[in-house]
Amino acid sequence: MALVFSAPTIVVFNGMRTRCPSTSRRTCFSSSPVRCAGQSGLLRVIQTVWKVGRSGIEGGTNLVPDAIPRPIARISVTVVVLALALFVLKSFLSTLFFALAVMGLSYFAFLALNKDEVGPKEKSTSVEDSLEEARKIMEKYK
Repeated sequence: MALVFSAPTIVVFNGMRTRCPSTSRRTCFSSSPVRCAGQSGLLRVIQTVWKVGRSGIEGGTNLVPDAIPRPIARISVTVVVLALALFVLKSFLSTLFFALAVMGLSYFAFLALNKDEVGPKEKSTSVEDSLEEARKIMEKYK
């Protein structure tokens, strides 16, 4: 019996934990699997961001002179990095919302300036008008 997983997985077979081989598609062979557990993609992303953030803060702390105590330097570097990250996020979001507002405004201006060409055309649905159109077509082809 083969179990196929798309994420790194720890599989428990009869009480023994085994790690699947490191290939793009993981396949574990056993006669009776007891339990299978996988790690979600979002959890891996969060862990990676956390590790990169910690190493970045440690690297920034090493740039601070040794005269400043390490905990204070670490807190200061963290505050500066968070302030920069929030500034970049705010700039990105404000640019995005400005672009959306300009697109919406131009769309409504287009609709306002082209009222005659945009939208459903009003056609009369009376039977007499339809018959009149049919008579005109038939006279045209006589």
